[in-house]
Amino acid sequence: MGGALSADVPKAATPDPYNARRAACTDWMMSDYPTGLDESWCTAEFALPSAFLIKCARAQHLGFESPTQQKACRLMFLRAAETAANGFVLN
Repeated sequence: MGGALSADVPKAATPDPYNARRAACTDWMMSDYPTGLDESWCTAEFALPSAFLIKCARAQHLGFESPTQQKACRLMFLRAAETAANGFVLN
C-alpha cells in the first residue's frame, strides 16, 4: 500500500532544538526569564541584551515604578553607552 501515495505525503519536519531555544530566549528577553540560570545561558549563548535593559526602555516610555528603578536604569544606560563608545568598528 506504500505506492505513489506515500511518496506524496511530506514527512514531519524535526524541530531544531537550537532554534526553538533561541525563540524561547528571545521571548523571555522581552517579557521575563523564568530563572536566573535561563537568563545567564540565553545571554551567553545568543548574545542577547539584558532583560533589564528592555524593561528600562519600556519604563522610559510608560513611566518608572520608583525613583530607585529610574536611577538603576540611568546607570544601566550609561554603562551600555560607555560599552558602545569603547567598542570597535568592523569597517
